[in-house]
Amino acid sequence: MSQDPFATVSPSGPPQAGAPQPWGLLATIVWGVAGLCVWFATQLAVVIVYARTLAEAGDMATVMQKLANDGFLLALTTVVAGPAWIAVMAIAAGRRGWRVADYLALVVPRRSDFAFGFACMAPLLIAFDVLTYATGHDVVPTFMFEAYKSAQASGSLVLFAIAVVIIGPVTEEIVFRGFLFRGLSASFLGVGGTLIATSVAWALMHLQYPWLIIAQIFLIGLLLGWLRWASGSTLLTISLHVMANFVATIEAAIKVEWMS
Repeated sequence: MSQDPFATVSPSGPPQAGAPQPWGLLATIVWGVAGLCVWFATQLAVVIVYARTLAEAGDMATVMQKLANDGFLLALTTVVAGPAWIAVMAIAAGRRGWRVADYLALVVPRRSDFAFGFACMAPLLIAFDVLTYATGHDVVPTFMFEAYKSAQASGSLVLFAIAVVIIGPVTEEIVFRGFLFRGLSASFLGVGGTLIATSVAWALMHLQYPWLIIAQIFLIGLLLGWLRWASGSTLLTISLHVMANFVATIEAAIKVEWMS
């Protein structure tokens, strides 16, 4: 990993021979927003269908309130809507004339890259937990605690784990460190500007958490973005994101099962 993370050249990731330029700045943003709209619309559709199964069917205000802390509904919307957003990104990559795997940098990282990424991520997660505890905040945010507890009560912990540990990280990494990173970093933003822009956008997707956690998510985004650029592999950032969410889920399980 010897590249300059603030270079303005096109980022790494093995493009196919003779591949066209990535989508430009505006087109990348438009495609990203289109994917976001599809993701949101799919979630809304799931909520509407779910509402019809409840005793208070038609009371959408109640259902939307349940979405905020209902582990089963959270898991269901994540599992259904995540692939829809990924599909939009894949369509966009294909329409630009690229192989989807190349555009999204879905290449297997080298062992040394994974080891380096793990060596960066693990201490950062530990430091964040220590900082969170030292500043008087709960290591397990209320949102995660309540979602896990409600998933446990509804017997949907397996679905919850799949959503949080697998589907969520895969979706977010393909969108932010895959599609958006490819297009934005080839624009005037360069790699440095793209690291900031994608990390801010990613952090803003987690407004259900307190400000300290959102700040930590932003910093993790910077690390994941840099690792994506330096290794040329979104699969690397997916694996590290999975690891981070797995740790968060285990912490939630410990708090719910043994400390409450």
